Formats: sequence, structure tokens, C-alpha cells
Amino acid sequence: MKRLRDFNFEESYDKGENDLAEEFYLPCMRSATQYDRISGYFSSAVFSIAWPALKEFVNAGGRMRIICSPVFSEGDLTGLREGQEALENEELSKALVAELRILLNGDRSRKPTRVLAGLIASGVIDIRLALMNESASASDRRMFHDKVGIFRDSSNDSVGFRGSMNETYLGLAADGNLESIDVFTSWTGERDGRRLDKAQNRFQSLWDDEAPGVRVRHLSDAAKKLIREAGSEDWEVLVDEVIAESAIRAKTSGAARPLRDHQVQALAAWQLNGRQGLLEHATGSGKTYTAINAIRSVIEDSGKVLVLVPSALLLTQWQRELNQYLSDLNPQILLAGDGHDDWRRRELLRPWTAPGDGCRITLATIATASSEAFRARVHSHQRLLVVADEAHRLGSPQARNLLTLDAGWRLGLSATPRRAGDSEGSAAILEYFGGILHPPYSLTDAIRDRVLTPYTYHPHPVPLTPAEQDEYDEISRRIRRESGRRGDALDDLEANERLRRLAIARARVLKRAAGKVDMARRVLLEHWQDGQRWLVYCDGLAQLQQVRSTLAAAGLPTLEYHSGMAGDREATLAELELNGGIVVSIRCLDEGIDLPAVTHALILASSRNPREFIQRRGRILRRYPGKTIARLHDAITTPSFATNSPAEGLEYRPRASDRLLAGELGRVLDFAHGAANPQALTQVEQICIQHGVRVAASGVADAADGVETEDDDD
Repeated sequence: MKRLRDFNFEESYDKGENDLAEEFYLPCMRSATQYDRISGYFSSAVFSIAWPALKEFVNAGGRMRIICSPVFSEGDLTGLREGQEALENEELSKALVAELRILLNGDRSRKPTRVLAGLIASGVIDIRLALMNESASASDRRMFHDKVGIFRDSSNDSVGFRGSMNETYLGLAADGNLESIDVFTSWTGERDGRRLDKAQNRFQSLWDDEAPGVRVRHLSDAAKKLIREAGSEDWEVLVDEVIAESAIRAKTSGAARPLRDHQVQALAAWQLNGRQGLLEHATGSGKTYTAINAIRSVIEDSGKVLVLVPSALLLTQWQRELNQYLSDLNPQILLAGDGHDDWRRRELLRPWTAPGDGCRITLATIATASSEAFRARVHSHQRLLVVADEAHRLGSPQARNLLTLDAGWRLGLSATPRRAGDSEGSAAILEYFGGILHPPYSLTDAIRDRVLTPYTYHPHPVPLTPAEQDEYDEISRRIRRESGRRGDALDDLEANERLRRLAIARARVLKRAAGKVDMARRVLLEHWQDGQRWLVYCDGLAQLQQVRSTLAAAGLPTLEYHSGMAGDREATLAELELNGGIVVSIRCLDEGIDLPAVTHALILASSRNPREFIQRRGRILRRYPGKTIARLHDAITTPSFATNSPAEGLEYRPRASDRLLAGELGRVLDFAHGAANPQALTQVEQICIQHGVRVAASGVADAADGVETEDDDD
């Protein structure tokens, strides 16, 4: 390890002319074994550490002493100036604890504060709090105003600095947020030696609470308790995350579309995981833009990119966004799927994915990419990035062969990466991409951060007709009989194909209940206003046609949206955004399509597959100018109470088929939990209670899993 005197330090440094981090701050931190610092507010102490050199400093046995001040309200300051000793100790503790909590709750300050807390708890860092009164000397006031620091190494050489730092910017910088400094060393001359001795003696007198006009106190018991609770034993891991996130923020600070904090954290986690991982972020929270920033980093490292998407519409959407956000890199995009065949006809795929310079990106539909002809032409190598949008699709039997692509870098995108009722497919996805990147970003997180729009939830009960009830009862009896043969059958539906098909058939009775069509008419007649933008989700083409004809008879014209429609699907969505209207669709709007202007949704195609219902809800929550809240109407179809009693003459295991009903009601309860109107939750809980479904804090109890199905892009 170099000594401090091995460096030829300048007499002064200025951020406008010098690289303060590389030329001064980091070399000092890496060479020192002791660092004393006076640093304004406590929050400034958090961000004044030379993060890239912190692990080296600690591993070399380094120790830090910091004197700082908490932030006080004006009322607290008045009492402190009056010298009330009891108030001093009480308010000092209260102010520091409050500041700690603010830092621990901030997205950017949480991790560095936890690192600092962990190092304080372990004794690496010692912090004391200073209060100055009116009798404090001008020299002491300058020390706090100018920010003084002293490094000392194992040879007892020292380097001191006095200067200014940006205390208003609570961000991380390798230079500790210093703006400009004067430097003095113990070995370069008598004058510098005297300045250093004076600074060291003054710091020590402050530390020992011997400086007139300044009171220095140890941390209070309350602060120590909070620090112990907040401190991380894995502080080295957090330091890596802090540095990676700081580097990403610095690199993207001038972008036309800034990254949000959750996107920065995701990219840092992906980088630290060897550029592999699954992004489990809420629908509408910016997964595509996060991935494009990952793609940029790979292209800048001379890598190549293969992007997989589930539909033709997403192929077009991705092409547009890649060209928009990577325009400075002049991307050359090779399309595969939806009629684009140059990859095979002109044999372009292999050179497009081969190592080399240039911004070459292959954009393919999953259906095309999963073919043997496509996979055989991909040039696999360690600098190839595979990005999978709606990555859960790759777990299906039809697409799972894509998980054999040998790419060094991988990124999966999905609000719901685990496949419902398909543990084998889920395990294959998780293994290929290297697990889910932490932390996930939930719908609650996105609404809290104003990334998504808050919503109200309006459940509408729809009874079954007598014929539908009879069919439901008959399937329930068959489910009870089948599940009675194996005690854990409902815990593993995919292992019992017969039971799985029965569960799907019974759920379909609820999905296609005839009463939903008239309910749609009533809801839209009551709530529709000109200029609004509505989506109506139907279960299939037959229900879609029934809804359209019923609404037309009621004087409500609609637009249709499905793969078999005669018109232009993109033109339909453009019409909806421009003029408003009611779009009646099937599940092709579940994945990835951007419709931020939509304010209302009516769900007739109920699903307990988490992927489907999460995406349907997310479709209306994207932010849009003038859109302050979204409205979600939901058809709730449940059987009559009689179906909960066992059929005569049948061996009945209690709650067997009811666990499937609990799974069906779980979606409804999930919607209500996230809604801005609490009365919706009360209404849904009442429905659960009426049907004997127990409600737990996290949802419904004893619910069987949903079932994953791979339908075409309807």
C-alpha cells in the first residue's frame, strides 16, 4: 500500500479544473489508516465518504472520526441558544433520529446510510455531534463552514484539507461532493506542518469537548438503537451497489428521459449480477426503457443484442423505441417475424449476432425465434445479450428451446416472471436468466412513487343462470371426486392433467357467464361520457360480439381489437387515443401495449392467472397528461352458496373445490387491496365471507394456484 507522501499533491484543487476524486480524495482514502472529518450536517457525512476506496480503507484497519451537526427546527435552535441543558440532550437526540429516518426512507440515501450505520455499529466509524453557541470562536465556525478533513497513514504522515462541499446535493460522488479545497501536508514544509498541527489539535479539542463555545456530544441511546437496527452486516455488498448506482446516475444524468430510482437500482443489480437477471417490475413502470439502457451499455462495450417479444405489435413498438432512444448510436435493427424474413432469405442473422463493432440489434418474435432455423443461425458468444420481453412466455413448452441460447448476458422482463401452475417452466426461466433481480418493483411501489396512476375499484356481482349453475355444480363434483384420490392434488394442478382441465373448465363457466353482457351494458350506460377512453376485456370472440351488439343496441358504438379483425389494429388504438371511445378486446392487450390515455377498464374475462390480471390492471394505470385517477370495473361471478355443500353419496374432502374458488376470488381481493377507495375492499371481503373463503392479511387463505395457458395473440 502506498504511503501518503508517495503522492505529489497540489496545493489546491478545484472541481472545475481538477478531478478531485482521482487526483486527491481516493488516493488519500486508500493510503490512510485514520480519517478525521468535520462535515456540517449528518446527511453530509453520509455522502462525504470516498465510496470507491471505502472497502480498501476498512480492510486495511482504517478508522474514521466524524464531527457533524443534526438539522434543527427554528424552535429547537431558540432553546439551544438559551442553553437549556435538558432540552439540548433531548432535542439533539430527537433531531438526529429524525434525520436518520429521513435518510433511511430515501431511495438514494437508504443504502449509503445503512452502510454508514453498519460501520458505526462495528466501530469503524465514530460520530459525535456538535452544537455551537454565540461564544464559539471564529476559527471553530470556519472549520464547520469550510469542512476540514485530516488523513493519517501508518507512517504517521498526514494530509489535511480545508474547503467547500455541495451539502444540498444528497447524491454520491467519488470526490465526496467536494467543490474546492486547499491542501497541506506534514512533510512539505514548516508552514504546512504548522497548519496541519493546528488543524489536528483543534479537531482533538473539539472531539474531547474542550473547545469554548462548542458542545460536543456522543450519540444518544435512541440514535444508537436506530443505527444498530439499520446497520447492515453485508455493508460491502451495499457499497458495491452504491458505487454501481452512482456510476449509472452519473452516466445518464444528461439523458433526455432521466432514469427513475427503481430503474437505476435495477440496472445496477443487473450489472453486479454479471449482466444477468429477471426484472420483476410492475406493468407500466418502464421496463422497456430500463432494458434499452442495458442494451446501450452492451453496445458501448462492443456487444451484440437479440431482443425477443411475444407479438407483432410489440415488434413494432420495440423498433420505434430502440430507434428513438438509441438514435445517437445509429442502430441497425434486423427484424424477424411478422413477415420479416431477411434474417433467413439473405442469411443476415449470423453476421448480425456475431462479435464486432457497430450497433447491431436483432428484434424477433418469440414464435419465429423458437424455430430451429432461427436458433441454428444465431452466433452464440459471451458478448451477446438476450433480452426477453414478457419473459414468462419462454417457459412454455413451445418456447422453452430458446432457453438453450448460449449468451453471456441475459435480461428478462416481466411483471410476473413465475408462471401460474407451471413450476417446471418457472424454474427453467429463473435458471436461464440467473434469478430475479432485487428489489422487485411492485404496483404499490409504482403508485407511491407516482410512476403509475392511482385507481378506484368497482366490483359488480353477476349471478350464474340456472343452467350455468348446474354445469358449475357438476364440474365441482368431479373436482371433488378427482382431488379425493390424492390429498395434495390441488397443491400441484400441473401434475394431474385431468384435474387441471376440470379447473380450467369450471373457471370458464364463470368467465363466460351470460349475465356479464347485460352488466356491461348497465355499467357503460351509467358511467360512459363522451371523450373518455375505455377498454372492455372479453373472454373470447363470441362474448366480444355479444357485447358489441348489445352496446350498439343501447346507442353505444364500440371499436373491436383482436387478431382476427378486418381493420388495422394500430389504427384502432390511434383512434382511441385521439378521439376517445370504447374498445372491446380479447387478451391481446394483456402484454406490453402502451395505452397511457386509457382511463377506464371493464373486465369481463376474469382470470386468476396473476400474469393476466396484473397486466390488465396495469394497462390503465400508465400516467398521461390530465389523468389523475383510473377507474377499474370488474364483473365478479360466483356460484350460489349451495355449491359449498357436499353432494350426497360422494366422499367429500372439506374445502377441496372451495380452494379453487378461493383462487378465483384472490384476484378480486388483490385488486381491492391496491385501490384508492377502501369501500371496495369491504365489499370484496363480504363476498369472500359469504362463500366461506377465509381472508388473510396477504389475500385469501387456502387458495389453489392459477393455471398458465398459452393462447395465441387474440
